[in-house]
Amino acid sequence: MPLSELLPTVNQLSHQDKLRLIHFLLLAVAKEEGCSLEPNEDSNSKNVLLNQLASTSAVVWSPQADSAGVKALSELLVATQESANA
Repeated sequence: MPLSELLPTVNQLSHQDKLRLIHFLLLAVAKEEGCSLEPNEDSNSKNVLLNQLASTSAVVWSPQADSAGVKALSELLVATQESANA
C-alpha cells in the first residue's frame, strides 16, 4: 500500500494508537537495521545496542555557528519583509 493511501487512515487514529504505531515502526526499523529494541532481550544484547549507540556520532549544524548561514538567513528575512511591505 502506498504511503499516500495510508496517511489518511493514520490521521484518523486516536492519539494512543498513533503512539502504538510509532512504537511499532521504531521496532521494525531497528530490526531492519540489525538492532533489536524488544524489551525481553537479555542484558548482553542490551549492552551491544547501548555500545552501538554510544559509538554513533551525530552532527548537529546550526546557522548560528556559521557566519555565512547567518548572513544568508538575514538576507532572506530582509527580502521577505521587503516583498511583504511592497
